[in-house]
Amino acid sequence: MKNLQIIKSFFIFLLYVSLVSCGSSSSDGSNTTSGSGRVSLLITDGPTTDFDQINITLQSISFLSEEKGNASTVFDEVKVINLLALQNYSDLLSTTIISAGTYNKVRLHVSQVELVKLNPDGSVLSAVLAKLPANGKIDLNPKGTFEVVDGGHLMLELDIDAEKSIHIVQTGKGKFIFRPVIFVNVLGAEELKLVILDGRVFAKSDAGFQLCKVDAIEINDHCLNVALSDNTVTQDDQITVVTASSIKNNDTVTVLGKANSNSIKALHVVIAAENEVNNLALFSGVADSDVNIESIFQMTTNNDNDVVLPGKALSISLSVGARVFDMYGSEVSAASIESDSDIDAFGLAIPELSTVDEVNTAFVIVNNKIDDKKLSGSIVSINLASSEIVITIVSALFSGDVCVDISDVDIFLLTTDDNGISSSKLSIYDLSIGMPVDVYGVEIAGQSCFSGNVVLATGS
Repeated sequence: MKNLQIIKSFFIFLLYVSLVSCGSSSSDGSNTTSGSGRVSLLITDGPTTDFDQINITLQSISFLSEEKGNASTVFDEVKVINLLALQNYSDLLSTTIISAGTYNKVRLHVSQVELVKLNPDGSVLSAVLAKLPANGKIDLNPKGTFEVVDGGHLMLELDIDAEKSIHIVQTGKGKFIFRPVIFVNVLGAEELKLVILDGRVFAKSDAGFQLCKVDAIEINDHCLNVALSDNTVTQDDQITVVTASSIKNNDTVTVLGKANSNSIKALHVVIAAENEVNNLALFSGVADSDVNIESIFQMTTNNDNDVVLPGKALSISLSVGARVFDMYGSEVSAASIESDSDIDAFGLAIPELSTVDEVNTAFVIVNNKIDDKKLSGSIVSINLASSEIVITIVSALFSGDVCVDISDVDIFLLTTDDNGISSSKLSIYDLSIGMPVDVYGVEIAGQSCFSGNVVLATGS
């Protein structure tokens, strides 16, 4: 998926919107508060078993402030993104300067959503277009506001979960309707996923460096701060551990890190080879074995790769200095890698990328996901004291009432009208008797209620 040889850089989506600071207007000419701040917009996804690719054509993203009646553009470029390639980490969509102020809505314009199923060899078995509103407008209404501070840096993640956050309903005519739920995660309010970035190094110091586009010749407004620490592992193109002083200006590097308020805190920095041939890449797939005493496990690539075909059997070796993380950046033991674990492994293809059989890894991201179960029905009772609801389910497999614990869930209201699609975050106090809902969660042994994690309420 990530291959420096073909330069599929994290920064292909970067867009800079230049705004004057004091007494200025936003990108649409509306008056705003004085000053400006940087917004870095991340995008991520969750897994689905229904499709192998969900390709969304994104045209623009804006922040809206109903109080001031203005909008600021944070992304304005037609890009096709395969959401299912972003399950265990976040991608950087844009870094942008916009007017400082308080915002309460995120507006997306989407022109197409393609749902793809693939054959085992990676060729397309079927591809259908999901139905969208005529104007392609999707409004996301978080519970509460978010703020761009003058001179500050807002990190915001759009988590488009293909199983839960994208609600796709098959109609009687075999068509699909796109009704998204998108988690708007703000750094500081929620924990954001790991990020993987490729770029060029400028202004290197002991504390860190500026990471810019691969083709940059100097520091520009698309660059981000990368912070180094004693917890950062630095490796060369052969995945040998080296000191941080080995990172030089103009080096091309891959960074695994976590976003903080003003930088990306680096966990791993891998320096690419200076020549044009580069065999470093990110391989995605499913583990076929546990890790053995030689720190090796087997995996099979899946459809998220674009450096090798799906179904490729690989031997993954954990190098000296290699670490294993969950998707939120917590270091876990190699024993967390089990058969059927979802894996992203970045490292050196051996003998080379075109004939790879083995990967000597710098880092591994592991996800031992538990598939959610879906319940669909109507609310018949709400218990605010216990944070429980009861829904009536009528289906071919089961009919009856089910108790659902919603004490720690995200609740969304999905509405569709002539103005587009709207997704609003709710609380239990916004639910009502008779409301149709889809509940995602798990059954836990010994608990009388189904344990929910996402509730989707549908409107007109």
